[in-house]
Amino acid sequence: MYDAEKKYTIAKLLDDFGKEECLRCGLLAKDDNETLSLTAIGMGYLLDIEASNVKTLHEAYLAGYKQGYEQAKDE
Repeated sequence: MYDAEKKYTIAKLLDDFGKEECLRCGLLAKDDNETLSLTAIGMGYLLDIEASNVKTLHEAYLAGYKQGYEQAKDE
């Protein structure tokens, strides 16, 4: 069962990684009713990695570095 408001984002993660891997990595959470919900990590992955078309580990590292640099600069 999915959180109805996040149906498509949850489905994207399940298609990419599978349920067990999503739960293991913290991309999704499961409540007492077995309902899957999107976590902050999952949303971050979809926004920062998936939407940016990051395909390699090097690109993922660079995206994380740039985001951290921008946040530190703003503080």
